[in-house]
Amino acid sequence: MTSPASEFITRCDEQTLTEVLARCSVVQLAALRYDWADWWARPKQRIPDGPWRSYGFLTGRGFGKTRTISEWVQQEVFAGRAERIALIAQNEDKTIEVMIEGESGLLATSPPWFKARYESGRVLWPNGAQAFVYTPFEPQNVHGPEHHLAWCSEIARWPAATRDEAMADLRRGLRLGYGKLIWDTTPRRRNPLVRKLLERAASNPTRHVVVRGSMRENEANLTPEFVQEQIDEYGGTQQGAEQIDGVFLDDSAGALFRQAWIDAARRSAPGSFRLRILSVDPAISTRRGTDRTGIVDLGQGDDEQIYVLGDMSGKHAPEEWARVVLDAYGRNECNAVIVERNRGGDLVASNLRAQAQARGWRVIVLDLRARLSPYRAGIVYVKEVHTSRTKETRAEPVAGLYERGRVSHAHGADLRALEDTLTTWEPTPTAESPDALDALVHGVYELAGLRDDRPDARAGFKGITDAAKSLTRASSADLSAALSGLRRTSTL
Repeated sequence: MTSPASEFITRCDEQTLTEVLARCSVVQLAALRYDWADWWARPKQRIPDGPWRSYGFLTGRGFGKTRTISEWVQQEVFAGRAERIALIAQNEDKTIEVMIEGESGLLATSPPWFKARYESGRVLWPNGAQAFVYTPFEPQNVHGPEHHLAWCSEIARWPAATRDEAMADLRRGLRLGYGKLIWDTTPRRRNPLVRKLLERAASNPTRHVVVRGSMRENEANLTPEFVQEQIDEYGGTQQGAEQIDGVFLDDSAGALFRQAWIDAARRSAPGSFRLRILSVDPAISTRRGTDRTGIVDLGQGDDEQIYVLGDMSGKHAPEEWARVVLDAYGRNECNAVIVERNRGGDLVASNLRAQAQARGWRVIVLDLRARLSPYRAGIVYVKEVHTSRTKETRAEPVAGLYERGRVSHAHGADLRALEDTLTTWEPTPTAESPDALDALVHGVYELAGLRDDRPDARAGFKGITDAAKSLTRASSADLSAALSGLRRTSTL
C-alpha cells in the first residue's frame, strides 16, 4: 500500500517537486529526511502493524533490507514498544559494523531529535531503550535475557554448529511485550535455518511473514556499474539467482518439479490469452487440520504457451472460495472453472451455482471433453474433473511440460508459495499432495489437452506381456491360450 506522500512524488513532475521542496524550511527538510515510511520506503519496505510474530526479508544483495529494518526498529523504539532489543548477525564484528555503525545502521537512521549512541556494547536511546549485541557463536549468552524485539541479520551465514541453538534460545527470550522476531538474509542454497523459517511461514503466513525481493528493485539507490557487473558476472547462474534475485534454491531430492525449470521459463504474461481458466481443488471443510482450497489462475497464449498467473489458494470456507473464484472469473473474463469433485461431488458445482445466482449469474456445467466457450458476461462455464489415478501419475506429465519449458510463471505474480510447494512435494506412497499443486495439475491438463481419463499407452502391451509369459510354458494348451490372448489384445 502506497502512502499519500509517495503517491504525490510519483504523480508530480520534477519542476513541481522542486518548487514544493523550495518552500520547505530547513527544519521541515530535516524532518523529511527521516520520514522513511511516508517518503522513501518502497511498498515492500513498509513493515505493517499486525499480529505477526516473525517478519523476514529473503532478498538479493542491495535490496535495502538493512535500511528497512533499521528504520522500523527506530519507529518501534520511539513509540515505546521496544525497550530491550537483541541484535545478532553472523558474528560480533558484522553486528557492529553493519547493524549499528553502518550507513543504514541504527546510529545513522536515528533522527537528530532522538539520537542513538553506542557505548559499552549497547545501543542507547534517549527514552532508555537498549539494544544488546550477541553472536551465534556463543548461544549460551542469548539463553536467559528477555527482549521485546530481536533483529537477526544474514541468518544464512550463521555458523552451522550453533545456529539452531542460537535461534532457539533467542526465540525463547522473546517474552516481553509483543515479543517479535525480525530477520533478513541473502539466501544460500539448502540452508536449514532459512528452510525452517520458510516452512513456518507456509504453515501460518499471517503470524510468520516472509518478503522476497531482488537487487533490481533498488537499482535507483545503487551504483549502476555495480548492478550491471553483478548481472554480467552471475546472471543466469544459481549464485546469481541467490545473490541478485534472492531465490532460495532448496528443491527436495525426490520432488517432481525443479526451481531451475520454473526460473528458466519465467516470462512476462502476454496482453491477451487464447484461453483463461481458474482451476480449483476444494477442501471439504475449514476445521483445524483440514486441507486448504487450491485456486490457481492460468492462461494459454496464442503461442500455446501455458502461463501461471496467480495463486489464490487458502483455507477458505465453501462460500468464500466460491466468491474468490467468481470475482476472478469476471475480472479476468475467464473461459471456464475447472473443479475437482472427488471429495465434494455435486456439492462443488452447487456451491458455485448458489454464489453465482446471488449475483444474477448462471452456471453451465460442460462435458469434460467439450471445447471451451468464449467468455460471456453473467455465465460461468464449469468443467468437473473426477480423478482415479495416483497423484504422482497425474503430476508427472505436468512436470514434463515444466521441464520442457512449456509452462511459464508470469513475472510480477506472487507465486512464491506455489513454487515452494512444487519444488518440495515428494510423491511418496503415503504423501498427500497439496491442494494448490492439484489445482495446478488440473488446470495444466485442460490447457495442454491432457486428460485424466485418456487411455494408458502402456496397457496396449499388457496382452503381449501375458502372452510371452505363457509361451515360456511348453504345453500346446498354454500356447493356444497365449495366442488367443494376443489376438484379443490386438483388437483393442
